[in-house]
Amino acid sequence: MESKLDYLREIDLGVGLPLFESRGEYIFNRTEQVPEYPALTSIDELKSSQIVVRDLSAINWAFTFDDTGFLTHDLHPYPAKYIPQIPGHIISRLSFPGELVFDPFGGSGTTALEAVRLGRRAISVDANPIGTLIGQVKTCSLNRTITTDLHSIRCALLARLDELPVDPEILCRENAAFIPEIPNIDKWFPFSSRGELALIKSRLCALESEAAKNIGLLALSRIILSSSFQDSETRYSSKPREIPIGDTIKKYILALDDIIQNVQQTQPALRYGISKFITSDINKLQPDSIENESIDLIVTSPPYGNAMDYHLYHRFRLFWLGFDPRKLAKIEIGSHLRHQKEATGFSAYLGEMKDTLHNMFQLLKPGRYAVLVIGDAIYKKVLYKGAESVGDLAQQLGFENLAIIERQIHETKRSFISAGRRATTEKLLILKKPTRQIKIKLSPPPYNLWHYESLLRKQEIQCALGQNINGENGKHYTLTVDPYIASEARKLVFTHSIDYSKTKREPTWQSVIENGLAFEPSSRKDPKYVTHGLHSYKGKFYPQLAKGLINLSGISPGARIFDPFCGSGTSLLEGYLNGFEAFGCDMNPLAAKLAKAKVGIIDINPDVFRETIGTLVKKIEILPENLSQDRSQFPDDTIEEIEKWFPMPVINKLNHLLKIIRSVSDGILRDFLEVILSSLIREVSHQDPNDLRIRRRKMLLEDADVFSIFLNRLEVQCKRIEGFWSIRGYAPNKFMPAKVIEGDSRNWNTLSQFGLGDGKIDLILTSPPYATALPYIDTDRLSLLVVSGLGSPKRRPIEQNLVGSREIITSERKKFEKMLKDSTFNLPNSVVNYLQKLHHRISDADVGFRRKNMPSLLLRFFLDMHSIIENCYRVLRKNGQALIVIGDNRIKVDSDYERIATTDFVEDISTHLGFKSRDRIDISVTRENVVHIKNSITKNVVLKLEKS
Repeated sequence: MESKLDYLREIDLGVGLPLFESRGEYIFNRTEQVPEYPALTSIDELKSSQIVVRDLSAINWAFTFDDTGFLTHDLHPYPAKYIPQIPGHIISRLSFPGELVFDPFGGSGTTALEAVRLGRRAISVDANPIGTLIGQVKTCSLNRTITTDLHSIRCALLARLDELPVDPEILCRENAAFIPEIPNIDKWFPFSSRGELALIKSRLCALESEAAKNIGLLALSRIILSSSFQDSETRYSSKPREIPIGDTIKKYILALDDIIQNVQQTQPALRYGISKFITSDINKLQPDSIENESIDLIVTSPPYGNAMDYHLYHRFRLFWLGFDPRKLAKIEIGSHLRHQKEATGFSAYLGEMKDTLHNMFQLLKPGRYAVLVIGDAIYKKVLYKGAESVGDLAQQLGFENLAIIERQIHETKRSFISAGRRATTEKLLILKKPTRQIKIKLSPPPYNLWHYESLLRKQEIQCALGQNINGENGKHYTLTVDPYIASEARKLVFTHSIDYSKTKREPTWQSVIENGLAFEPSSRKDPKYVTHGLHSYKGKFYPQLAKGLINLSGISPGARIFDPFCGSGTSLLEGYLNGFEAFGCDMNPLAAKLAKAKVGIIDINPDVFRETIGTLVKKIEILPENLSQDRSQFPDDTIEEIEKWFPMPVINKLNHLLKIIRSVSDGILRDFLEVILSSLIREVSHQDPNDLRIRRRKMLLEDADVFSIFLNRLEVQCKRIEGFWSIRGYAPNKFMPAKVIEGDSRNWNTLSQFGLGDGKIDLILTSPPYATALPYIDTDRLSLLVVSGLGSPKRRPIEQNLVGSREIITSERKKFEKMLKDSTFNLPNSVVNYLQKLHHRISDADVGFRRKNMPSLLLRFFLDMHSIIENCYRVLRKNGQALIVIGDNRIKVDSDYERIATTDFVEDISTHLGFKSRDRIDISVTRENVVHIKNSITKNVVLKLEKS
């Protein structure tokens, strides 16, 4: 067991623990309100330049009374930054989730932070390394290594406070290597702060975690000026004063605490973000830093001409963090001092902006937008129109100059630099890279597809991209499309990459969730990605098929999906992963618990998840030498049955593990952990694990290593969940909630519990149980017994009442036989005729009770399906689709097996209730290595129905 705990120990983060308490309080989740913006809802809204300009012009861009410091936007001082509401509105209106937003003048990361918060990916470039550092910390996520490193720094500095030398020059000599060569340093820094700043930096340089180092350095940057003789943040003049020994370290600890608290408190909004920060002059960017035509949206606020000197504002911060402000001064676009020194004018500023615009044009995808927030400039008392001039320049380089929108700047939010303070307005310049047709190659997954999957792949491409595909070999499809349509290809399931050229390849969302960002993806199909493999479940249809069918339905993002037989939650999880609101119900208690856990656990707060898993692992590690024969976790009426199916040592371990799980978790977390425990029940029981039915092993177990098996499975699932969280920012959609009810879809009241009414669902996606095919309750009997506390008397009525059950009591059989004889039931004639003929043949045949029951069981099944399809019709909107994955099964009447035309009968029932039958898709299934395989169903069909 010991060797298997490394990963689980690693995720015992303690991120939510109050490591930093200098303020005397700790708040885990920030309760502040963050702004929401109107979102882009369709490609058509993005295509039309007129609609884009209309919508952006309708916004009041002043935001005079809005909170501009939410989340980490005010983490560190930075001059002339624009307020987050500006990029927030633009990003929401001009890009889709998962797309790439670029800011070539990233500053302190305002655009990047808003992009990440809004579910996009971000690249931010700035020549000022202080800006890069602020952006990295603003958008970072914490883990155990980071918090441990920062806690150690804090403790070490607190301890050193009591041992600081009386003579501050001693501390300076001890840490001389970490004191930068600042011109006239005695004029700006006394020995008391100089030595303590160097001591702090020496500690930070020893850290291994880059993120911890960045947080520590940002805290250092925050106190540089208050630990110097500089008059203020906005006045670059020396004003000597006394800085007591220890004062700098105390300020640093307070700054560190504040940054840590801010970062911790904003984790829920930013934890899935994917961002990249580059310190570079945008006009000297390395060619391989960003691929050409890879950017979906550019949002930036270039420096005003002749207005700001970032190198001077951050002069001492740059020195102390290991940079040279004099180098920044030579390349800073729009610098006031640089203009004076070089005697340049507005034309020089435009020349540098021309190079920037050229780079922006190369990086932006065709048909996509760049929005620049620009102010006017004054050179030698002459006013130059910034937005108009840059717009003309952009047009010369190939951009479409769509509009200029003016925004008022509130007097309290103007620059403190006199050159910038005089501006009362600034302008939004709206540019567009002209749309052109592009050639793309759609490549299949690295694994082989079944024949029907290849056909589905072709159909979903045609549905998503609106193009007919003819004469292709089925492996790679090369298409010429408009760039907006190309972005829709990210949603395909049987296509794994979109190739724009030999060197430029974009993975689909399906490829990312199956393989992460692996350069060499797996050559085997993985049906267990994310949480699909949480627990085995017989008869489920695999997730790639579910997503393919969703794609074929053509429903829009945010649409509602309902599965009346949700089983293990395949439809629900695929709905969640792909931006749909999913609803599902199932009468099997284990299925409902599994479906809830599958979707709920990846939507939980990761910090709570990690802390709970860590606590659980610690409790498992501290096991008593001899487990008592405690049975407190099992209802009294189940103990006898449990003792029949498990060896005594295993029962002791199961009880102890359940006690631990229930002591550290609740809700979805408890469901998740109990489902993992359920997944190993067969393995540690006397049951033959290869038998669908409950039959005892030939060699009974004496014991099993329950804890090691549980921890191994927990580790596998935790890695999959963490893997999903790490790539969640690539999703081309928002994530919508999924709701699961343990209930009967034959009953309209079950659907009412969802709050659903007539016509509220856009798509029915389900795979009903086959008539008498699988004993779901019996198959999972031991899991229901141990985890859910359902003994035989409580399980039996559930089994009998399931749709498709093969269990029936005598009185019920007689009732159905009478109905068959008297024709007192409302089903299509095809079903009636078949059942009555079957009943007549079996009544006269010399067969066992199982086959004697078949006509009654089938009648009950088709009546149940009639009720469920009727409810589905009612809840489905007009023209909504129902996709039913179903198959025929067999019955042995005389000496031979014959087909039960279940598919035909379900289709007849559907059309009888008002559905129109649109199509059938023949699909095949893979046989599993289990007993009774001769009775398995080897061919399935997808019925495509439409509500008229």
